[in-house]
Amino acid sequence: MKVFKKLLTIICTVFMLVACSSANKTAESTEGTKTEESKLKNVMFVVTGSLGGGTNNDDVYAAISDYVKGVGGNVDTFECNMDTSLYETALMQASETGEYDLIVTGFGTMIEPLSKTAEKFPNQKYLIFDTEMKYEDGKNQNVVSVQVLQNQGGFLAGVLAAKTTLSGAKLSNEDKKVGFVGAMESTAILDFLMGYIEGVNYVDSSIEVLYSFVGNHTDTALAKELGLSQYQQGADVIFAVGGNGMGVAEAALDADKYVIGVDFDYAARLEKTSPETASHVITSVIKDYRGMVYPILESIGNGSVEWGKHSYISFKDGGVYLIENSYTTDIISEEILKEYKEISEKLANGEIEVPTAFNASTSEIDAAKEKAKAH
Repeated sequence: MKVFKKLLTIICTVFMLVACSSANKTAESTEGTKTEESKLKNVMFVVTGSLGGGTNNDDVYAAISDYVKGVGGNVDTFECNMDTSLYETALMQASETGEYDLIVTGFGTMIEPLSKTAEKFPNQKYLIFDTEMKYEDGKNQNVVSVQVLQNQGGFLAGVLAAKTTLSGAKLSNEDKKVGFVGAMESTAILDFLMGYIEGVNYVDSSIEVLYSFVGNHTDTALAKELGLSQYQQGADVIFAVGGNGMGVAEAALDADKYVIGVDFDYAARLEKTSPETASHVITSVIKDYRGMVYPILESIGNGSVEWGKHSYISFKDGGVYLIENSYTTDIISEEILKEYKEISEKLANGEIEVPTAFNASTSEIDAAKEKAKAH
């Protein structure tokens, strides 16, 4: 481990990143009892962002920690703090040590760095979550990828947004418009958008969907500005997707309108600091990162994993779900919740097909965006 830590120190020095950090973290919790025959003991988690802020990466770290603790193993981490220039270097350096049974990383921004690394180190095994690797022509046969069907979560958010704008809810208006503010125009966020537009259209195709993108995951002020602009244009519900979505929640408070969050329960977090803002949150779309990663770790440990394969976890299987709390029921009537649940059952039963941005052509994505216009 010393060699790798020294190399990580060099990386941080070269890039002059004070915030860049590596840590050797031994798991502190357990997830049942595993046998000592596990093929997975030592894991490196290359984190695109950082740990400790209650993010999706924390959920993944908890899943890894629980697994390796159960088999008497160890997990090391390298936090890149969203510096994309470090992604490939960190993966390469971890692979060069030869000390890890598995290197874990996540999200679409890691696809290219991981592809290059996996090609250079064919004997090293990798897991990438929340995105889909390419396996054509025998590529990435030492990688396994997994994601939830987030477009289904986007669809259900669209259903609730549409029903809310039509409901005569306290903060709704007469304009048949809803909004979407995405952090970046990436495949993952477009996947949410396509699902959202489809959900709105499923309820009423005459509702217009306003959408815009911040360009990054960090600019909360611009996210708020874009949110305010959409509210001013007549949207009374906005789905905020990305790391800067809390800026849209602030806009909802200022405009006295509604917001739908993503990745964590916006209302639960906001009620500690701003209960008034929390009261504007209809729901939040949650992807189960722990449930996404843990089963893969088990399959790697028991040797049943299929390398060079991608898998999906659907809404039906609990991969993605929407929060329902007291804020939800204060805003949404029992009748609308009943209608929403009937639609969600149809989705789970496969009666509704939701378009996806993954493997979609530019023309297919453009066609989905076209449906955002009122018809």
